[in-house]
Amino acid sequence: MMDLHLHSAISHDGKAAIREICRKAQELGLSELGFTEHLDLYPKDPHFGLHNYAQYREEIAEARKEFPQLLIRMGVEATYLPSIRKELQDYLAGREYDYVLGAVHLVEGGGTTVSEEKGCRDFFQNRDAPSCYREYFELTLELVRSGLFDAVAHLDLINRYGLDYYPGAWDWQNFYGLIRRIYEGMIKRGMALEVNTSGLRQPLNRPFPDQDLIEFYRELEGKMVTVGSDAHRLENLGCGIGQTLSLLRHLGFSQVVSFERREPKWRENKI
Repeated sequence: MMDLHLHSAISHDGKAAIREICRKAQELGLSELGFTEHLDLYPKDPHFGLHNYAQYREEIAEARKEFPQLLIRMGVEATYLPSIRKELQDYLAGREYDYVLGAVHLVEGGGTTVSEEKGCRDFFQNRDAPSCYREYFELTLELVRSGLFDAVAHLDLINRYGLDYYPGAWDWQNFYGLIRRIYEGMIKRGMALEVNTSGLRQPLNRPFPDQDLIEFYRELEGKMVTVGSDAHRLENLGCGIGQTLSLLRHLGFSQVVSFERREPKWRENKI
């Protein structure tokens, strides 16, 4: 069983060392781990410049030697903004990442975060909710069209707090055209859809994206899905992965995808 979205202490918000996570993964019976440390290249981001590639690469190499029975992937989760597209392209070129997750964390030109509660709530309190969602998904579409990424991380993360502000029940079909273009762009470029299980341990009790959006991806003949817990603490390693793999099987995904040196590696969908 794999978990391909993990943050160690290499990330500004990770709480455990890579080797601690690997040791815990053995105890849990996981076979494949993907570390996806944060990469923040927007100069006004408070976490700008904190990604230490050399240290990260060294710790991954040491872990691979210490835990040869584990498949250990060195990924990265990059915050995307159109204004830093060239900087991202230049940074990623030639580096030995196994895969790059693209994520929308910043909106309003980089001035507001939707991945942290205060910033997201400020975003929604100052604008009408539909326009907030529209901006978020438009940025996601630009992320896809950039061609820089192997997968889209937590597609509807904005729902974590945004649902509190949406008038009536949120319906993804209000953004049907945008989401369809996102998916069609992903399928055309061979990008995977990450099903992020972090929402299962939050009040929403659902993955990102939720089941309806996963089903829509399947309807469009999307096949590439990957799974990750987005764990920042040891106790969340692997959380929700088995449940999510079962859901994906139910929806017709008999395989999931991992990556090695930016190439997809297919895995049978089993626990």
